[in-house]
Parts: sequence; structure tokens; C-alpha cells
Amino acid sequence: MVFPVDPDSPIHIKGIRWDGSVIQLDAKVVNEVGRCPSCQGASDKVHDRYLRRPFDLPWRGRTVRLSLTVRRFRCLNPACERGTFAEDCGPDLPRYARRTLEATNHLLQVARVAGGEVGARIAASEGLKVSPDTLLRLVRLSAPQATPCLRVVGVDDFALHRRQTYGTIILNLETRRPVDVLEGRDAETLANWLREHPGAEVIARDRSGAYAEGARVGAPKAIQVADRFHLVQNASAALDGMLRGRRLNVDEAEAAEAMAPSTTIVEEDGQEMSPPLSPTKRYVAERRAARVARWKRVKELAQAGAGIRQIAREVGISRKTVRRLIDAPLPPRNRVINPRPGGLRSPTLQPFVVYLQDRWQAGCHNVSQLHREIVAQGYAGSRSLLAQAVQPWRPSRLPTKQQQKVKRMTRRSMRWLCLRPPDQLKPGERALLGKLLDGDADLALGYDLLQGFRKVIEERDVATLDDWLGKAKSSHLPTFVALANGVDADRAAVNTALIMKWSNGPTEGHINRLKLIKRQGYGRAKLDLLRARVLAG
Repeated sequence: MVFPVDPDSPIHIKGIRWDGSVIQLDAKVVNEVGRCPSCQGASDKVHDRYLRRPFDLPWRGRTVRLSLTVRRFRCLNPACERGTFAEDCGPDLPRYARRTLEATNHLLQVARVAGGEVGARIAASEGLKVSPDTLLRLVRLSAPQATPCLRVVGVDDFALHRRQTYGTIILNLETRRPVDVLEGRDAETLANWLREHPGAEVIARDRSGAYAEGARVGAPKAIQVADRFHLVQNASAALDGMLRGRRLNVDEAEAAEAMAPSTTIVEEDGQEMSPPLSPTKRYVAERRAARVARWKRVKELAQAGAGIRQIAREVGISRKTVRRLIDAPLPPRNRVINPRPGGLRSPTLQPFVVYLQDRWQAGCHNVSQLHREIVAQGYAGSRSLLAQAVQPWRPSRLPTKQQQKVKRMTRRSMRWLCLRPPDQLKPGERALLGKLLDGDADLALGYDLLQGFRKVIEERDVATLDDWLGKAKSSHLPTFVALANGVDADRAAVNTALIMKWSNGPTEGHINRLKLIKRQGYGRAKLDLLRARVLAG
């Protein structure tokens, strides 16, 4: 039986045989004539035959290879430089290929996702052995060479080697797909790329001055859009700069109450409830409540005159359990497994209780010392058992108002309170923030400027931005004055960010993906390989 590999393929399978761990597919090419690749002349004169054994897609983890008989024809054109040629096997098996096209495409997908080393292990586990270098070579060969002209461009930088080597990623914001990865992040790099790819109408970028200059030089007619996220980040950095070196004294109890989760629940009448139960105790209480409810339900049905079978069907329990619950005068209790007595009731400690009480009354509260003394008298238990036994004798250590110390808030906790959106703060945190701002007029002014700038970006109001810039410049706060001057210098791009919908958000997302791909290469991948994998995604 002979059947084709593909309906349009000239390769036909003659038979399938098992050769150890490899599946062999005996195949042949069914072309009636061969065509010379040089002169395209047809020939039916067979000169010789030889065997090709390319790899195909694996089957159930088994390696699959073609055993393909290929004919060599004589070229009948006397003017052709070729004397003989091999027949064409079709697009499924290119000339000189060691794998079928489907197998190569599968390895390419594995290499794009997993890289070289990991991809080679995955392919080997599937039954398609290949070296890591071959996978990387496939990725490099598949990288697109030509970059289309874009209308809306997103540009951002990334670190190849932090603080040493940087690159630039170019994004088509209309399709949200990366189109190029460049080496360097200076103005000339971006300007040269824009000159080579004319047609950009909108360029979304961060607040980098190098990218602003590169966009102005490379595409002078394009509209620049400052990224709104980076604008808010710049305002947060301005307030963060004010927090450097500031130390504010706050009461430790108030700070702990505001920053830590509350463990006390207050009812409407002002009475405090006990702390919430642990997961285990809550589970036990829920099981107890379910058993009591089931006992009450059985009692109600029995008093209503229902039979044993009817109660069992309705409640979903056995008839034996129904009879037991009917006879029980009280709700069933949890099954208590009597544990081994602990503490002073432990049989190991019982002979030494009187001695321990006398020593404790005499003022010896050191567990290690008491343990050594009773060991000398024949005690064979552990020190932890003794410590557990005498723990109830110790007074409770509840902090008093006089024992509470005043500590300095860290810059990190101040930063948390000041930079977090107000609607995300808890009531205690809001109260502590109000106390901080009441004690520092400059910090309160900076906080108001930050919230005002966030509102400007959220509402996209250019007129309100003018008012905010006036307040920031007149505040005499160095960080906010510098921010206002920077916004003024880049005013056209900032105004466009408040008007147009474009932003650099998709570019930031691809930067995150690029970092993952870079780390999969353990920092050793060159830029051409990184570009090929980023663009293939």
C-alpha cells in the first residue's frame, strides 16, 4: 500500500517498520520526470539512486525517520553545466535538509519559547534530538530582516547589562507588536532608525531627553506623546525626594495600630469582641454548629410525626444515626480524644511539683536552673515540659502606657503613607498620615501637589495643568520646582498625552517580556538572538 505524506506532496510512503527505538517510514518520490535546477529541462533518464534519511515529527515520544529513495537524473541539455541532478522532493523536504519542514518548524517554535539548552532537552524528550546550537541557529535564520514603516511608534529602553549596556525596543502601537530591537539608547540611535523608516506620525516615549531629541531629529513632523505613567512616576519621585533625610517622631502604639492589621473587633455599642478564631478552631466550630443544627432538625421532624426512613432521606443520614439523635437528650458533642496529661499533671513531673512550688516561691524563676536541680533528683523528662508547666505561674506581660517608647518612623513607612493613593489607605493609616502632615507644612504642601498632579493626569485637563504648574513653581519646594520646569520644557508632549489616547503601556509590557527572554539566556545571548526571539513572540 502506497499513500502520500501530503495530498500535494510527491513523497509517498511504501511501508512502516519498527527499527529498535526508531520508526522507519520507507518512502519514494513519484515524479515521472525530473527537472534540472539549473536549466529547468525535463529528463527521464535515471543515472543513479541514493537513500536520504531525514527526521520527521516524532510519534508518542518515538523518533521517526524517512527512508527515502531519491533518483539522480541525467540532464539532457548539452549546454547545461550540470551533468546529473537529484530529483526535487517538494516543499516538505528541501534540498540538503536533515529534517522535514514540519519538524524544523516544530523545533523553531520550541526554540522561540524555551531557548537553546532547555529547548534541546524538550525536543529530546519528545523524540527529536537536536543540539542547542542548532536551535539558536534556526531562531537567528528566522528573524525578520525588513521592518515595515509605522504610523504610531512606541519606544523605550532596556538594560542588557545594568548600568553598562542598554538597548532600545521599537513597537507598533497600532498592532501592539514589537518591530525592532536596537543597540544603544541615545538620540542618534533613534534618529537613524526613524530616518530609515519614514512615515511615523505619532511617537510615544518616556520622559527621556535622548528619545525626545532623537524623535525631533529623525521625524520632525511626528507628534511626540509623553507617557502618562512616567509623568505620575516623576511626580511621585518628587515627593519621594522630599522624604529623604526626614525623621518624624510618632508614638509607637499609634504607628503599630495604623500600619498593622487589626485583631480586635468593636461592636456598634462599643464593646470589644475577642480576636478572630484560627482556621483550625473555626473549622471545629463550624462542624460543631452543623451537628447541632442536624440534631435539632431530626428532633423537629420526629416531633412532627415523621418516620425513621423519611427523616433519614430528608436529612441525608443513616437510620441508625437518626435513632441515636432522637434518643440523645442533648446535642452531640465533639469527640474528645483524651491526650496525654501535660504540664504539672504529667506523671513525669508529679513527684517534683512540691519542690518546684517551693523553689518558685523562693524566687527561682529560671527554667534551666530548675531543670538541672530536678534532673539531679531523678527527673527524666524534657526541659520544654518543665517550661510549659511553669508558664502559668509567670505574670502576664502587657505593655503599659508608661512602657511605650517613642520611635522614629522609617523613610520606607513614610513613603508608603505619602505615595499610596488615599482611597487605598485604612482608617488608621489615614489618621497617622494626617498627623505626619500636620507636623510638617512642606511635606503637606508636597503631598497636596502630588495628589493634584495625579488628578490632572486622571482627568486629562490641560487647563488644570497650567494652574498646577503655577502652584508647583511658587511652592519653593526644589523637587517640585524641578518637576514643573521639566514639564514646561516638554510641554507639547505632555499636552498631547492629555489629549491623545496613545501611551507607552504596551511597550512597557514587552520590556517585561524581553527581560524574561534575556534571563532565559543567562545573560549570554547576543543582541541578534534576543531580537529574533522578541520579534517572534
